[in-house]
Amino acid sequence: MKIVTIKLGTTSFFHYFPDVDLTVLKGIGPAKARLFEEHFGVKTLEQLLRVMPLRYEEPAQCIPLQKWEEGQKVQVQGVVQSISMFRPPGRPATVRAQLQESEGHFFEALWFRQPWRRKSLKEGQTHFLEGKVSVKDGKPRILSPRNVLPGEAGQTSLTPVYSEAPGLSSAQFRKTIRMALEYVGEVPETLPAKILKEARVPSLSQALHTLHAPQSADAVEYARRRIAWGEVLALELRRRQHSPRTTVSDFQLSDAVWARILSRLPFELTKDQQAVWKTLRKDLESGQPLRRLLHGEVGSGKTAVAFALALAVVAQGGQVALLAPTEILARQHAQTFRTWLEGAALRQVTFLGDDTPAIRREALAATASGRAQISIGTHALFESDVRFANLQLVLFDEQHRFGVRQKMALVAKGKCPHVLTMTATPIPRTLAWSRYGALDPCVLRSRAGNNAEITTHVRAQDTWEDFTRDMRRPLEQGMRMFVVCPRIDGEDGLLAQAQKTHQAIWKNISHQVVHGRLPGAEVADAVEKFRNGTLQVLWGTSIVEVGLDIPGIPCMAVQQAHHFGLASLHQLRGRLSRGSQASDGQCFLFSDPVSMDRLAPLTYCADGFSVADLDLKTRGAGQLFGVKQHGHTGFRVFDPLRDTDLVEALRRPSVEAWFEAKTSATK
Repeated sequence: MKIVTIKLGTTSFFHYFPDVDLTVLKGIGPAKARLFEEHFGVKTLEQLLRVMPLRYEEPAQCIPLQKWEEGQKVQVQGVVQSISMFRPPGRPATVRAQLQESEGHFFEALWFRQPWRRKSLKEGQTHFLEGKVSVKDGKPRILSPRNVLPGEAGQTSLTPVYSEAPGLSSAQFRKTIRMALEYVGEVPETLPAKILKEARVPSLSQALHTLHAPQSADAVEYARRRIAWGEVLALELRRRQHSPRTTVSDFQLSDAVWARILSRLPFELTKDQQAVWKTLRKDLESGQPLRRLLHGEVGSGKTAVAFALALAVVAQGGQVALLAPTEILARQHAQTFRTWLEGAALRQVTFLGDDTPAIRREALAATASGRAQISIGTHALFESDVRFANLQLVLFDEQHRFGVRQKMALVAKGKCPHVLTMTATPIPRTLAWSRYGALDPCVLRSRAGNNAEITTHVRAQDTWEDFTRDMRRPLEQGMRMFVVCPRIDGEDGLLAQAQKTHQAIWKNISHQVVHGRLPGAEVADAVEKFRNGTLQVLWGTSIVEVGLDIPGIPCMAVQQAHHFGLASLHQLRGRLSRGSQASDGQCFLFSDPVSMDRLAPLTYCADGFSVADLDLKTRGAGQLFGVKQHGHTGFRVFDPLRDTDLVEALRRPSVEAWFEAKTSATK
């Protein structure tokens, strides 16, 4: 049996016709209407037609009983001979009916978990049923069959399948929708013909009639795209209506100032960095707020681009906030910015979790007064007492580590600030935003000054001890490596594993353990020792996922890797082989056998772009105007992987003109 799957949802951009109560339909009285409202939130014909089928099933064939085979889907007509119901101890009820078909042969029909079926069947009644065949002891049976509606027998079209509820079967839902379509007739179109033509989709009326009564899978897809196109237009229109048209101030920096900004960097920008910088400069000078996703491979130089952008905003008199997910990364950014700003008449402050009261008071005062132009911090930046005199740029580094509301709260500390979101492997929601047009992507694909390759291996967790024995000699010869564990405590936790390993196989190998419960200064001290070679093994939790820019580390081992997502594992291996002189790196992922297939793509997906696409395919995009980071988009049928051409159509001149007319009408 072939099944065509389609998403179910409740949102809608279109108002098809005035609200009409379901009770105008034959057979839908107040009691039945209440069932639709209680279980599906449907009160009107408009809401009813918004409900999309869960899937479509190919029609069954009328096959003689003698030719029934196990698992076949068949249609059969029979007269009820007897009805019974039995309920085994501790199990749900089963209704059994004995029927006789036209050739005189007998068959059984069984319904599971549907005790109400007993009352709906009467001896002598004729029923046309459709279901799967099961042959037991040579006797033909049909399992959980549905009643075939008048006109459906022998049809060649697909059968839409809807959600069910007590008192509302899929067949009843289907019958009610058909009556609604007949009642409504032609559904008014809401889009101009030229807009439909740009996306090559049918009219709304044709689409709805097809989706609820399709002849083929191709017809379903053609109709689905009409609803998807409407949802894409709705999202883009909403984005434009919510996006301010002007920035806090116009950028009018001279070429000499732009050149001085880049001269602060101790290296030449790569071609990718130059292209992104040119794009960001154009954005700043456009008079509209910058809303960019800087999707850069690990080690591609996102920090340098962010630094240059920050200086441009500061040169215009604005303030900058850089939000990092860990103190390791925040401290590293602060040190990098401090080095590149040496000699500049600018002030930079930090907001970290272990700041002393005196340091925090001074940072708060400097930021609120405008004396501090650049603020770098972790979650401490969210606090209500952190205020800015003129916040014009917010930089989110590895934004997937923060909640949606948290990020919105920081942006709200300024008056329409520019926003640059940086990541190596965006979560599905962010990738989807960029694809839908709500965030314009900039891309850094090449690792700055680095041609080293990182090879990833997936191994069974029970091979860990063999691995540690193999690594003993390279460590004795001076090699440095990371070891990552998903949790701190427990038998398989970071603390226990580090102690066990260095008391035995790695005895006398210098090491230190870092995790989120340690003071930030202590973590920073351990990282610095690892950087200068005092330590050979740095054990840590996922706090090493981002922020550790230590040149030349060639090896990493991740224990219990099945507890990490693909994006996190890609970030972890991005700590390897950094720097222009680095050699190739090796990342070893130790996993339980069940998860090895899920992790396998990391052995051949070498960049964050591929990993992000895999994450989007497997996890979904998340609610684009909500707060969920992954899962269902809130759309009924739009699919970012299937409908990329619809997103591209948003930029066509006729569609742009339509948006302009719509947004002007709402002002």
